[in-house]
Amino acid sequence: MIRRLWVVAWALSLFSLLVVAGAQAQTAPATSPNPDAAQRAASPSGAPATAQLTKPPAPPLNTAEIVTRANKSVGVDIEKSITGWQQELSRLEGDLQKPRLSYSDLNDFRDKLQRVRGEIGSFRTHLEPALAAAKEQLGLLGPAPAAGQPPEPDDVARSRADRTYYHGVLTGGQKEIDSANLRIDRLIDTIQEIRRKNFATRLLQPLPGIYSSETWSRVPDYVPLATYRVRDIMADWWRSLRDQDEVLLLVFEAGLLLLGLAFAAAFGTWRLRRRRTEDVDQPFWRRAAVAGAIALLWILPVVVPIAFLYGLVADTHQLPKRVDWLLYSTAQSIITVFAVGVLVISAFAPRMPHWRLIPVSDRTARRICGLLLALAIVYGVTTLLYIVTRVVQAPFALTIAVALPSSLLVAGIIVAILLTPLEGQHQDRSLSPRLLAVLRAPIWIAVVAIIISALAGYLALARFLAQQLVVTGSIMAFAYLLLLWVDGLMQGLGDDRAATGRWLKESFGEQHRRHEQLALPIGLLLKASVIILSVPLILLQWGYSWPEVYDWYTQLFFGFRVGNTQVSFAVLLASVIVFGLAYGAARLFQGWLDERVLKAAGISGGLRDSIRVGVGYGGVVIATLVAFSYAGFDLSNLAILAGAFSVGIGFGLQSIVNNFVSGLILLAERPIKIGDLVVVGGEEGYVRKISVRSTEVETYERASVVIPNSYFITEKVKNWTLRDNKRRIAIPVIVANGSDPRAVKSILLKVAQDHPSVLTLPAPSFDFEDFGLDGLTFKLYAFVDLRAGGNVAADLRIAILEAFKEAGISIPCRQAEVTLQTIDLLRETAEYLSSDARKTRVEAKGPAAGQLANLPRQSANLVRP
Repeated sequence: MIRRLWVVAWALSLFSLLVVAGAQAQTAPATSPNPDAAQRAASPSGAPATAQLTKPPAPPLNTAEIVTRANKSVGVDIEKSITGWQQELSRLEGDLQKPRLSYSDLNDFRDKLQRVRGEIGSFRTHLEPALAAAKEQLGLLGPAPAAGQPPEPDDVARSRADRTYYHGVLTGGQKEIDSANLRIDRLIDTIQEIRRKNFATRLLQPLPGIYSSETWSRVPDYVPLATYRVRDIMADWWRSLRDQDEVLLLVFEAGLLLLGLAFAAAFGTWRLRRRRTEDVDQPFWRRAAVAGAIALLWILPVVVPIAFLYGLVADTHQLPKRVDWLLYSTAQSIITVFAVGVLVISAFAPRMPHWRLIPVSDRTARRICGLLLALAIVYGVTTLLYIVTRVVQAPFALTIAVALPSSLLVAGIIVAILLTPLEGQHQDRSLSPRLLAVLRAPIWIAVVAIIISALAGYLALARFLAQQLVVTGSIMAFAYLLLLWVDGLMQGLGDDRAATGRWLKESFGEQHRRHEQLALPIGLLLKASVIILSVPLILLQWGYSWPEVYDWYTQLFFGFRVGNTQVSFAVLLASVIVFGLAYGAARLFQGWLDERVLKAAGISGGLRDSIRVGVGYGGVVIATLVAFSYAGFDLSNLAILAGAFSVGIGFGLQSIVNNFVSGLILLAERPIKIGDLVVVGGEEGYVRKISVRSTEVETYERASVVIPNSYFITEKVKNWTLRDNKRRIAIPVIVANGSDPRAVKSILLKVAQDHPSVLTLPAPSFDFEDFGLDGLTFKLYAFVDLRAGGNVAADLRIAILEAFKEAGISIPCRQAEVTLQTIDLLRETAEYLSSDARKTRVEAKGPAAGQLANLPRQSANLVRP
């Protein structure tokens, strides 16, 4: 039984498998992967089902052609350039890992990095326009269809893929540029860190044996050896010269040049100071000009011959390195000492106080001149000796013998300068005590550091601080002298006795205010130039190199990035210049329109002024937009600025905007014009100026009242000259009772008609107002032209008095009758004040006298004569 059940179950299972296999065989044609067969099976009557055809795949992009096109648009091979940068930067990264890198090696590495950065900058310059164009072309296609939307046409899809790939190639180049710049910045920071460590190690290394007797005992023996070594070096070089006569001829020519320039300097100094017999102080601009000219005249006789001789010798003969060091150091020391001496004597003028540029007394000038000249000599000589010890490879004891005394001597001279009292002489340019205190504090700190470092054995640090203090102080002093000369130039522009002042007077007239406006930007530009040129010199003295300073200034003036924003002071300055030029052009057009068009067309003054002001404001707006566009600002961002501005209006700028809009309304509707006689806010006067924010009204007392424009819109304003310049004046007249009114009328009208400033149309009129207690009241009305000027009302009153006097008509004077009803009381008061009979009169008189007697003495004193 069980076996039969197993057979039946097996048979059913086999049947089920057969049924499933048959069903799969029947449905196989419907799921065939061949699309043509599927379409033929699904289409009735064998008709082709074109609506259900699938889209054939797009042809592949020609990436090589796209990359070639991108390289052509940029002008270089993008991939090759990027690979070259990366290899160079990787090589420099490996070189910086080497130990004991010298100062020259680090400078070479930095130069290579700057060269790579220059190549990258040139590549960016060509890439950015191509990238912007590619982005714009891709944006013209619009966004790609989203999922579930109908596909775009084949040509559009191919163009989108081509442009996307092209844009991706350029975008990849831009990303590589940013990555390379980051690597360069990191490598430059590494170079700076290595240089800083080397510098600190060299300065902070103490020298042993500075107090050893053995060290100092050998110095007398080392000095002759070093001298002989220098003599041998120079003698060997002289013997190696093939044309010694040519060098001697150059020396002779330099000597003649020195004599000629010295004679010219002496003659020029005499011409400039030929007023030296005068004991009066010269104006500051003349003192500054003379000091600068004399300094230049006396520096040239030394600098020009030495530069001439050294330059020609070095150019015509191959100087050995040690000889070049000696000659260059000698020339530098001589020029330094002489230049400092000339500048000091020119600025302080110890023998000519009236030509002194620095405001100090005679004693202070002589003391400072001597100390500064001594400091220059010590610095020049010690610098030359230090170079000599390095050239001849002098022993260590000789280097100590030069460094230690020179550092202490420099510190001592600076202390003597700091202890010199500055007694001012010229009050026009007196030094600020606060500024002197600020400058003295760091100098005292540096002097103390020099002394402590030298005595502690850190001679390198002491010499470095002494050198930086002297050189940095010299640069700052020279910059200060240049600023003083700039001040003298600005003062000379406003003085007619100066050549520049006379030129300004001839060119721009005698307006002193105009001269100051012209002198101010010139002075500010010159002062900014002095400061900008002085900072690199100071940075060079403190261990920075020319490439670093040049890189900083390049980034400062020609652009540096803050995020995605390019900031460039040069572009900002150029945009300011563009604004000035555009504004000047607008003002020229404004003047031309006013003089050549509006005036010639016969337009009235008020309308002319409104048009002129409107054109001026339009010119300012256009100049501002042009300047912003030149600076690279996106004008579409002004919408954001307008939104922020509207918020500001809602809070704190309501009154300003109200006045601004009111000013525009005044210029458009012209309820008041320039020259109108108005009464507003209790003030009466003539409108002199209508600006955007306020209006200037000049009263009869010649006072200028600035009134906000909103007041003319929201308040009552009386304008005497809105329609015309006619104004009616009224003169009240009172004559005695009994006078003939017709005679009075004829006299008043005749007086008005005879006055030249009274208008005949409308004609003068007469009014008999009332019968008064004092006389008959009349009033004369007359119309006058406000442009005629003069006081017409006063003239008419004088003429009326004279006419009444001739006609026998009198003008009554107001009289008043006073009746004294208490005469008895006054008589009793006078008797009471008499001290002889005061008491008897009190007893004899009635109660009134008794009341007077009870008055306090203080009241009686008040009426006593």
